[in-house]
Amino acid sequence: MSLTGIGVLLIGVAFLVIAVYLAWTLNNLANVLRGIEKTVEQMPQQLDDIFRETGQMLSQTNVTISEVNDKLRTLSPLFYMVNDVGEMSRKLTTPLARFSVNMNKKAEKKEEQGADPR
Repeated sequence: MSLTGIGVLLIGVAFLVIAVYLAWTLNNLANVLRGIEKTVEQMPQQLDDIFRETGQMLSQTNVTISEVNDKLRTLSPLFYMVNDVGEMSRKLTTPLARFSVNMNKKAEKKEEQGADPR
């Protein structure tokens, strides 16, 4: 066999190895694409389920918000009454607090004057 024949044989073997490697790679790619195909086929059903659940959740949320608003409307007068009671108690206790502070100041002055030896 001449050098040309050996070279052609080596090129043929290399081509065969490359062909086998490409076939294996393409087979793996085909498996991946089959998996993607199955996933894509299931996607419309899954999206329908998700959208149905989301719609139900939004509906329940609207009902809950409506109930909370109704209860807040019911409680609003109570909050106004508590506010009025707080304002009245503040108006009543402010003069008493001032009177108490003034009495303490007067008592302190008397103590200072009584303790002073002048």
